[in-house]
Amino acid sequence: MKRIKKNLPLVIMFILCIPLGIVLSRQLAKIYAVSFLKGLSFLVEVVLSFAVSAYFAIITHEGGHLIFGLISGYKFSSFRVASLMFIKQDGKIKVKRFKLAGTGGQCLMCPPELNNDEYPVFLYNLGGVIVNVFFAVLAFALYLLLDYIPFVSVTLLFIAVCSAYFAISNGIPLSAGGISNDGMNALFLSKDKAASRVFYNQLLMNSAQSLGMRISEMPEEWFEIPEGADKNNVHIASAAVFRASLPLDRGDTVVAEVEISELLKSDYNIIGLHRALLTCDLISCCLINSSETDINSLLNADVKKVISAMKSFPSIIRTEYIIALLHEKNEKRAEEIMAKYDKLTKNYPYSQDVECERSIMLKALQKHKNNI
Repeated sequence: MKRIKKNLPLVIMFILCIPLGIVLSRQLAKIYAVSFLKGLSFLVEVVLSFAVSAYFAIITHEGGHLIFGLISGYKFSSFRVASLMFIKQDGKIKVKRFKLAGTGGQCLMCPPELNNDEYPVFLYNLGGVIVNVFFAVLAFALYLLLDYIPFVSVTLLFIAVCSAYFAISNGIPLSAGGISNDGMNALFLSKDKAASRVFYNQLLMNSAQSLGMRISEMPEEWFEIPEGADKNNVHIASAAVFRASLPLDRGDTVVAEVEISELLKSDYNIIGLHRALLTCDLISCCLINSSETDINSLLNADVKKVISAMKSFPSIIRTEYIIALLHEKNEKRAEEIMAKYDKLTKNYPYSQDVECERSIMLKALQKHKNNI
C-alpha cells in the first residue's frame, strides 16, 4: 500500500498520457505521410508545447494559492516559479533568485489573525487544485471546439493534461517522502489543532523571514510544540527542526551541536531533506567545536545527495567551506568556496540568512587561524 501511494503521481501521469499519446501519434502519422520535414517540425512543436504547458500549470497552481489565499484574508509574502522569486520587502515587490530542491514553485503568504484559535486553511491549501481543474476543463474544451491550429492545439491539449495531473496529484491526500501535499494539508490541518497551530506559526515565520527577521529574533511562542502533539506529523517535526536551529542562528555552536544531535536521535518524523540539512549543521558545529565525531560517517549518501542538489543554498556552501577548511585542511579550496558564496548570495532573497552563515564561516576561519 505504501509503495502504491508513493508512486501514485507517476501512475496518474501514465494514465493521463495514454490518450494524449494516442492523439499525438495519430496526428504525427498523418503529417509524416504528407512530409518528413513537417513531421519533424511537429515533434519540435510537441516538445515546446509541453515545456510551455508544464510552466503554465505550475504558475496557475501557485497563482491559485495566491488568489484563494487573498480571498481567505492572507497577505502576500512571496511567489516563486522554478528559481525566479517575487518577494515583498520594504513595501515593494522585488525579484530574487531562490531554488528549493524538489519544488517547481511555491506561494508563501502571511495568515490572518487567529479567531478563537482558528484560521482558514481549506481554500488557501486547495486554491492551486481548484485553478488547475478550471484550466484543465477550459483547455480541453477549447481543444475540442477549435479547428486545428499549429502549436495552439497541441499546447491546449498539453495544458489540459498537465493541469489535470497537478490537480489530481495535489488534490488527492498524499504524503511523499514525509511531505504532505495540498489535499493532505487541507484534510488534516482542519482536524489536528496542534499541527494546524504549528503550520500557522511556520507561515508567520516565513513571512517574518521575507521581511528580514532572523529566526533568533522571532517570538519564542512561534517555536513552541503543543503538548501531546503527534511527533509523526511532518509539521510538528518541522517545528522541532526550526527550534533546533535557534542556537546556531545565535552563533552558539556548542548548544546547537547538543540539540541537533538529540533531535536526530529522537522519534520525530523528520523528512529526509530536513534531516540532511540538520546533519550539515551538525558537521559544521562538530568541526568548529573540535568534537570527536566521525565526520565521514555523517557525510553519508543522503547528505551528499542533498549537498549536490542544493549547492547554491547558503547553509550548504557554509558546510562545504567548513569541511574544506577544518576537516580537509585545504585553505585554497576554502577560499574558492568563500568566493563562490559571495557570488551566489548576491541576489539571495533572505539577506539575514546570508549574514548568519557568513558569521559561522568566519568563526570557522578564526578556529583555523588559532590552530596554525
